[in-house]
Amino acid sequence: MKIAYLSISDPLNQKFWDGSIYYIAKALQNYGHEVEFFGPLKTPKILDKFLRALAKFNRIIFRREYLAKCNLILSWHASRQFRKKLKGKKYDCICVPSEPSAIAFLKTQTPIVYLTDNTFKLITHYYHEFRKIPLISKIEGSILERKTLKKSSSIIYSSIWAAESAVHDYKVPTKKILITPMGANIDEVPEQNNIYKKLENKELTLLFSGSDWDRKGGNIVIETIKFLKYSYGIKAKLIVCGCELPAQYENTGIEVFPFLNRNKKEDADKYAALLSEAHFLFVPTRADCSMFAAAEASAYGVPAITTETGGVPEVVKDGVNGFCLPYSANGNTYAALISELFIDESRYRELIFTSRQRFEQHLNWNKWSAVFNELFEKKVESKVSEATTELDRV
Repeated sequence: MKIAYLSISDPLNQKFWDGSIYYIAKALQNYGHEVEFFGPLKTPKILDKFLRALAKFNRIIFRREYLAKCNLILSWHASRQFRKKLKGKKYDCICVPSEPSAIAFLKTQTPIVYLTDNTFKLITHYYHEFRKIPLISKIEGSILERKTLKKSSSIIYSSIWAAESAVHDYKVPTKKILITPMGANIDEVPEQNNIYKKLENKELTLLFSGSDWDRKGGNIVIETIKFLKYSYGIKAKLIVCGCELPAQYENTGIEVFPFLNRNKKEDADKYAALLSEAHFLFVPTRADCSMFAAAEASAYGVPAITTETGGVPEVVKDGVNGFCLPYSANGNTYAALISELFIDESRYRELIFTSRQRFEQHLNWNKWSAVFNELFEKKVESKVSEATTELDRV
């Protein structure tokens, strides 16, 4: 089918939404659909100056961080620009990845499929950084979310957690909702035999991947490493990817890659090498809607040790491609589990196999595309709203 792919940010840049905007479009193309890109959009200078002034005003007067991306004028401008670009063209559907601002005010008769891993109500109560936004941002964000969800013909969520919020907080009919985890944001899948090479590495190697040290549970990681060494007699190598170390942990032998731009081949290759070396992806996150890194790790047969929170359990299944520990788990609890798995080579080898299996059966973009195609056939193409899936895991 012919798809209009709308994104305010650059849909071909892998920096946005952990690369998912790019990989969703690529997945649709690989499935055989004709995808036409609309974006990125440029903000007019006068509007940009206004938003900067508004942000500065809120920061100085209220000590709050204004969300420019939720500005209603900016959203109206985006919808107006997209409408002009779409004028005179025919598409089977419009796909919009996780940007309510792009379509909240869009006038179109073409069915809209909205793709996301959260709702505005969820993230403003879940992520600590969103608790610092002013009331005006909360009002604007709520308006955009409601208008977008109402305007969308179908909505694909990556987790039950996000879908339940849409139903309970925004009264979205379950007949509009489909749930399926997103795929691993990688270009090359390692050969099946190569995922066992990590067994040759006898030094326990943990990979911490994330852009926010505190939110991703960095301090718990340090605590866990201490317990591994002093309580379980296991010295662990820690690799940090995606963020800077806090000053107190510098010069402690931790290998750090603060930023890898996977738009560049050398950086993408380096990230792949880190995944190949690690025994576990260890991210005891405090808040996560999707945990894309766990899907990527599964492709390399790397089990994820993480937290039962947000949309994470939709990606990491206990005993299959890792474990989700309770939010209250401390470093000692994590150390006990990691040491137990690492010492039992037979069990660890089985985890490598089932992690890769989880990727092949669920956490890949081919699977996601098949679900999208099913959605199109049942909901969009037929335009029979009753022929929909129930609010169940896919």
